[in-house]
Amino acid sequence: MHEFWAFALVGFLAQLVDGALGMGFGVISSSVLLAQGVPPALASASVNAAKLPTTGTAALSHYWHKNLDWNIILLLCIFGALGGMIGATVLTSLKGKTLTIMINVYLLLIGALVIYRGLLDVTPRLFPKGFTRLIGFAGGLIEGIGGSWGPIVTTSLLGAGTESRYAIGSSNFSEFIVSIAVFSTFVAAFAIGHWQGGSEWRDVAWPIAGLVLGGLPAAAIGGYLSKVAPRRALTVAVGLLAISIGIYRFVTM
Repeated sequence: MHEFWAFALVGFLAQLVDGALGMGFGVISSSVLLAQGVPPALASASVNAAKLPTTGTAALSHYWHKNLDWNIILLLCIFGALGGMIGATVLTSLKGKTLTIMINVYLLLIGALVIYRGLLDVTPRLFPKGFTRLIGFAGGLIEGIGGSWGPIVTTSLLGAGTESRYAIGSSNFSEFIVSIAVFSTFVAAFAIGHWQGGSEWRDVAWPIAGLVLGGLPAAAIGGYLSKVAPRRALTVAVGLLAISIGIYRFVTM
């Protein structure tokens, strides 16, 4: 039970950050599970399972507080789900040092760009639809191979000029759909024998339950925090978090 409540606390803090800043739950939860010795594929499947109720609640919170841009969400959901299913089945072999370095460098660069825009209070601008498709596909791909949706998608939307509350809300809402696609792919892969490891599910049952229990109340208030937080401060906070994640991933490689 003491492990359960520890994971509940992790889930609450991770989802509070994720709901307010559009990233954090996947990175923090995956890191904790991997540190416990959980195999990468099982960790990815477990985090996506935990994300279903938490990101679903966060999506409703952002919907309630009108933090959504439906044009962005439509493209992110379609291409994010496609990338996620491919990542969960075909591209698992790409996980390795080179890919990790590329993602980390991207996070550092896009984080710096987001901070720069936040500090200068640059007026948001529109961007081509094709760019949103690319953001969604790349985010889904990274999510499927065991990375995290938020650091790629939220920072990219902000870097492209989307207003902070809409970038965070739209990213959170779309992440729910992508998590369903990725988790369903893992379930299908296990059902047809493509991925083994079902016997290990009981090893992460309590951690998943703890992450969900802790994450749900935090997810419910994430939309409100994104709505009321000052735009410049929120933008800079997202950039700082992206850079922190990139540095952390470099240090723990």
